[in-house]
Amino acid sequence: MFKRTLSIGAAIVVAGTSASSASAQQRGSLELGAFISFNSFDPAYQMDNAVGIGGRLGSFLTPRVSVEFEANNGRAQRPGALADRSYRFIDARILWAPIQIGRASLLLGAGAQHADANVNESWEDEAYGLHALLGGKFSINENAALRVDYTRYFNSGANHGSLKAGISLYRHPTGKQTTVSQTVTPAPMPPMVHSDSVSAAETRRLRALEASHAALRDSLRSSPAAPFTASSVAALATMLEMINFEREKAELDDVSREILRDKVVIFNANPDMRIVITGYASAPGTDAYNMALGFRRATAAKDYLVSQGVAADCIEITTRGENNLLVEGADAVANAANRRGQFRLLVGDSYLVKP
Repeated sequence: MFKRTLSIGAAIVVAGTSASSASAQQRGSLELGAFISFNSFDPAYQMDNAVGIGGRLGSFLTPRVSVEFEANNGRAQRPGALADRSYRFIDARILWAPIQIGRASLLLGAGAQHADANVNESWEDEAYGLHALLGGKFSINENAALRVDYTRYFNSGANHGSLKAGISLYRHPTGKQTTVSQTVTPAPMPPMVHSDSVSAAETRRLRALEASHAALRDSLRSSPAAPFTASSVAALATMLEMINFEREKAELDDVSREILRDKVVIFNANPDMRIVITGYASAPGTDAYNMALGFRRATAAKDYLVSQGVAADCIEITTRGENNLLVEGADAVANAANRRGQFRLLVGDSYLVKP
């Protein structure tokens, strides 16, 4: 039994070493783990405390919620002259990480269990029940983490507990493509582009757009312009003010809508103004997912401005995903700052008229 379990655990570890380099705990990632267990049993089992070995396989539904299956095997001595007893526990559970601080995560779980504890490995004395888990995880890097948890089992007739310590390895989804579509005048984007080419295509398109406005900019600069007064400085600051989004969301909140309404006032006073809205995302998630999320955020900002009366052809949109992070790092403060919509003026930089 011990050799068979050890072989299973080794296979899990070897398979996990091929994990990709994407962020740990993203949607669709697999967690493959191996652990040593320290087991204590209800007196009804007539078994001494014992050390076992096992493995687990999990899949993330969201960055904080996963489903996992776990096997824990071993052999325990019994009091007096009773023969040793083999045990085998098979668990299925939902796991939740409600708190994440830096590289550390708190784990809470609950699920069902099947237990066998028999002499001579007959595996006929079975029990079923529920269990609850409390644990913690510390990320070594984006592909591996140390994990410790305690599971309390509630079986029919007897209870027991298991403290497990081991390593988890991540295998991330690969080969994803993101479909990004946009209708733009005069040069529409293709309905589907590979995630790696979104930025380059947008850059070429925006450069062409800027070139088409060069004559207008030159004429503004060559003609007598209003002094760069405090009022035009305030108008420019209003147009450059960024908006922020909740994690994995592209919906505008009340604060963002108020910022955009202030920009509408400047648009009304400067009908020749043209802007580019760039959507950004924080570091967690794949490149393709973040590029698409940034595009949805830029689209949400443009749609709101258009709904308030701004001409659609005055606004261009693009996405940079997780590129050009405003604040370096992967903590909550950095991620919140990087989930943004950023505004850049193509025409009218220092010529904004006071509303």
